[in-house]
Amino acid sequence: QVDCEAGAAGAFGCSDVDLLSFLSLADLGGGARGVNVNDLWGGTDPDSGGEYALVGRYDGTSFIDVSDPLNPRYLGSLPIPEGATAGRWRDIKVYRDHAFIVADGSGPHGMQIFDLTKLRDVTANPVTFEEDAHYGQIASAHNIAINEDSGTAYALGASMGGETCGGGLHMIDINDPLRPAFIGCFGDTSTGRAGAGHTHDAMCIVYQG
Repeated sequence: QVDCEAGAAGAFGCSDVDLLSFLSLADLGGGARGVNVNDLWGGTDPDSGGEYALVGRYDGTSFIDVSDPLNPRYLGSLPIPEGATAGRWRDIKVYRDHAFIVADGSGPHGMQIFDLTKLRDVTANPVTFEEDAHYGQIASAHNIAINEDSGTAYALGASMGGETCGGGLHMIDINDPLRPAFIGCFGDTSTGRAGAGHTHDAMCIVYQG
C-alpha cells in the first residue's frame, strides 16, 4: 500500500486516492513483448461475494480476484477465439454471472461468453480457460453495451463481417447467456456514415417516462 502524498502514490499521480496494490502486465498473464491492456470491468460472485476484475488484453482476457484489494490474485486467462487476430481494443460487460467479450480489428472474433462462476474453483496456479459459448453473427466489434432489464446486448461498431448492421446497434437476446440470439439492427442514417450509421458507444435503458 502506498499513500497518496503531494500528488503522487509511488510512480502514479493521484488526488486523495491511495494505491492499495499493483499488478504488472506480466502479473496479468501478458508478459509477451508487445502485449498491452485497454479495458477493465468487474463482477461480483452472488454466492461468495467475491469481487473480480476482468481485464482486456491484446491477446485475451485476464481474470483477477480482488476480494482482498491489498492482495489481488491472478486466476487465469481466456485466449482469443481460434482464427481471430490479436487486437488492441477489447470490451467486456457482465450479465447474469457471465462475461460478454468483443474485440475490434480482430477479424472473426465474434462475442465470447464466459461463465464467471468457474473462477470460484481456482485455488492454485492460473488456469487457461475456454469460452462457454460463442456468438458468431458478428466478426469484430468496437464495444458492447448491455441492458439488464431486457436482457439485451448491443454490439457496437460491428463493421467487419457477419450481420454488421452498418456499424449501428447489433441487438442480441442474452436472457439465456449460453444461447444468444440475434434480434435485429438499429442505426441513424443521418450520421453521414455508410450503412445504418456507425455507433461508437451507447447507454441502453428502458425509458420510464
